[in-house]
Amino acid sequence: MTATNVLDWIVALFVCWASLTAIIEPRRDVSQCDGPIVASSAQQAPLAAPTQAEFEEMIRDMKLHD
Repeated sequence: MTATNVLDWIVALFVCWASLTAIIEPRRDVSQCDGPIVASSAQQAPLAAPTQAEFEEMIRDMKLHD
């Protein structure tokens, strides 16, 4: 066996181990990952719907990036 072949096997085994660990490991406490929840009594304004001009601008931008 060559050194690159051995390295390929080691990497493959590591990837398999990491995948299986991620699948099998029970989910940890979600509250540790979440950001702080702010309970506010103040009313928040609803998000405004984009106008037709904003839609057209977004579509034009998307076409430019294609």
